[in-house]
Amino acid sequence: VFAWMPAASVFFRDPDGHLLEYIAMLPHEPRPEQGVVPWRVWELTHRVDGR
Repeated sequence: VFAWMPAASVFFRDPDGHLLEYIAMLPHEPRPEQGVVPWRVWELTHRVDGR
């Protein structure tokens, strides 16, 4: 997760071997001080269900 946007990003190769990035904006406030964090870390600190 790019915390300054915030957005989740996944890189993958298409059938022709091109490197593609799928990026999706997240509905949270930006946290630029966190930089780039793994999805699981972001998920644990941004629980939607209140847990």
